[in-house]
Amino acid sequence: MVGIKDVAKKAGVSVSTVSNVINGRTNQMRKETLERIEQCIKDLHYLPNKSAQQLKSGQVKMIGVLIPSFMNPNFAALVNILEKIARENYGYQIMIGNTNRQDKQEQHFLEEMSAFGISGAIVVSADTEKKHFKKAIENGMNIISYDGVDSSQNEELLIDSISMDNFKAGELAASFLIQQGIRDLMFVTIHGDFLSRMNKISGFKHALKTYGINTDGTELVIKETEDFGDADLIRIGTKAADYLLKNRKKLPKGIVTINDMVALGMISRFQSLGIKIPDDISIIGIDDTYLSALMSPSLTTISSPINKMAQQMLKRLISRIEGSKLKPKEFLYMPKLVCRKSVKTIEKKGIKVKH
Repeated sequence: MVGIKDVAKKAGVSVSTVSNVINGRTNQMRKETLERIEQCIKDLHYLPNKSAQQLKSGQVKMIGVLIPSFMNPNFAALVNILEKIARENYGYQIMIGNTNRQDKQEQHFLEEMSAFGISGAIVVSADTEKKHFKKAIENGMNIISYDGVDSSQNEELLIDSISMDNFKAGELAASFLIQQGIRDLMFVTIHGDFLSRMNKISGFKHALKTYGINTDGTELVIKETEDFGDADLIRIGTKAADYLLKNRKKLPKGIVTINDMVALGMISRFQSLGIKIPDDISIIGIDDTYLSALMSPSLTTISSPINKMAQQMLKRLISRIEGSKLKPKEFLYMPKLVCRKSVKTIEKKGIKVKH
């Protein structure tokens, strides 16, 4: 097996000089020396000993990403973007934890990541004020929240929060439907008092009140079993459609769903029963997952600037990992409407349909 000494011998330099190249300490190195060492590493197919690096530094160039479900395309997209930016811009890799929004899973992954020398994590969780998060922070783990934090208590933030403005997302979706002359509205969500979900519903109801629409009975909560949740969102959508068909004499004319996957499940179920989208019911989602444009009709949705959010998360997290003393802040990114074919629209100037 090729070792660092072999690289040093071939390049005609000391072992410490090769070590500097491996660890990115090349600011004071001559360009010719750097290029020669890099070529020798390539020629010898040398792979640095990550365990040795960890023992020396106490950490690895890796961050953790905790998500509720691999099955949710929105979280899969987030992980994909984070991995690309972390690798290409910072030389970091990521370790992913699938938590199913379970406290024990979150705690387990944080402990495992810490044991591997990982000192930073991006977390999608309903409540980052939980004991296991506070304990991880006290033990040196740097955490960024992607699901938002409750800043209503005016307490000092423990961690950064970087998220879409979910209140604005719900408000934007409802307002668009109302502007198309649709006033019989329903918000379909999943059971669970998660901050991002509650903010979307609050924004939805705020829009209704602004237009003088009664909000009573406008929220449908699907109480899923353990088999549901983020891992089976389309099935939740079909269940919501069945509930409305069974329990309402008249279907709502406009529906906003908690995310795109629930919307796609509802559209599929309604269409299988001969209910036309958007002629009979207009449906709008939140997320703008890649599947939304492939559905027939394509899904009108609310999109977040996920690339900008990912860049900000990594910039602040890696700065902390590498010693910066940034004060925790909340960053809210504005959503935007992506108008497609699942909403019956009134022709207006300024409304662009994205195909």
